[in-house]
Amino acid sequence: MTFKTIPGPADTPFLGSVLPFRSNPISFLLDLAQTYGPIVQFSFFNTPIIMINDPDYIREVLVTNNKQFPKSDLDMEVLRRFIGVGLLTSEGDYHRRQRRLIQPAFHMRRIAGYAETMVDYTDRHIDRWQDGDIRDMSEEMMALTMFIVSKTLFDADMDDMQEVATAVGKAIHILQKVTNDEYRFPLLLPEWLPTPNNRQRREQRAILYGIIERMIDERRSTAVAGEVADTGDLLSMLLLARDEDDRPLSKQQVRDEVVTLFAAGHETTSNALTWTWYLLSQHPDVTARLHEEVDQVLGRGPDGRLPTLDDLPRLPYTEMVIKESLRLYPPAWVLGARQAAVATEIDGYPIPEGGAVLISPYVMHRQARYYPDPERFHPEREAELPRYAYIPFGGGPHVCIGNSFAMMEAQLLLATIAQRFRLTLLQETVEKEPLITLGVKDGLRMLVTERTAVYNRVQHSYH
Repeated sequence: MTFKTIPGPADTPFLGSVLPFRSNPISFLLDLAQTYGPIVQFSFFNTPIIMINDPDYIREVLVTNNKQFPKSDLDMEVLRRFIGVGLLTSEGDYHRRQRRLIQPAFHMRRIAGYAETMVDYTDRHIDRWQDGDIRDMSEEMMALTMFIVSKTLFDADMDDMQEVATAVGKAIHILQKVTNDEYRFPLLLPEWLPTPNNRQRREQRAILYGIIERMIDERRSTAVAGEVADTGDLLSMLLLARDEDDRPLSKQQVRDEVVTLFAAGHETTSNALTWTWYLLSQHPDVTARLHEEVDQVLGRGPDGRLPTLDDLPRLPYTEMVIKESLRLYPPAWVLGARQAAVATEIDGYPIPEGGAVLISPYVMHRQARYYPDPERFHPEREAELPRYAYIPFGGGPHVCIGNSFAMMEAQLLLATIAQRFRLTLLQETVEKEPLITLGVKDGLRMLVTERTAVYNRVQHSYH
């Protein structure tokens, strides 16, 4: 068989494209796609890396032949140092077993029960805001989504989490930075070496794991006849889960899955909402239409009310705003690299055994052949897209298990906040921070303006 030649830049000996990637990874990958098309090859330290940004190619790797493209061993080892061995860092039979055990916790009927908590916690959180406040929306969204995931995951009340919120947020952010550094370093150094990154990871992981393990131990202490009560939160589901041999998850398995869900469950939605507020601040026409829809459905002023799960079908533009924000700034801006288990090919292009295949939703979502004027924030986009042209939650067996949870949370939070406030950007530049998730570097300072001079609303009985 005659293979096609994969185009790509002329890499420097040994280093390959390490330096331009480290300098600005997002610009580097985006430039490659724009220069070389749907498949491009470069290298890091003599390891070939093939980036694909074509829906059919992505389907091939994530779905059709996913067993030939397991997650990269190196990437998984780096990430396990942060979150342990959970859904994000497992493969094969173990991953399938864990997913079967955890999936019931994310059934729509189950997560629908969290909608009330999401709205109530948002309303309580923004009650602290005053007309004319200047607030960092990155910090505000991070705190709010952490309170929500604490309640839905642990049944821990917002007031109880106030003291640990800052410590947890700091720990996760530092662990992300350390993990990101290791992804970009040529060698994975042993954890016992006294490097600055290893010391930081040990310190912050001890803080994060300590908080999680205390919560798990407290819940286990309430068990009757060896079983905890099903309190409707995700932790009780994990503790009650049984495999086909009627075995529960081990203590470490529960901890690793909880850490994974805790870290991913608030960081990703927080970043998505932060970028949404940024985009809305740049597009007053979109903001006006969003406010119009929210006011029409929920009312405003004395006749206003908080949104419910049943309102979401009547808030289609709110959903469109979230989806377009996820297109432009997907929290999972790059998926974990896949490593070819054997020498294979994609559409006639050779993929060597051990070669890494890279997929970036950020890059895929900016392909002009699928998204005309791709940099434009345009929620009304109506183009018919191939299945894997839009992948903010990944795809295949490793598709994000919490995607329905995240979408519901983002829509409800956006509607709740937009009903009461308008947010105006106060800084001239906003920089991306592409760690494991795509955050905003150095925060997002915004002016809070109450949308009515005197805001009164019909309170829900649960508030």
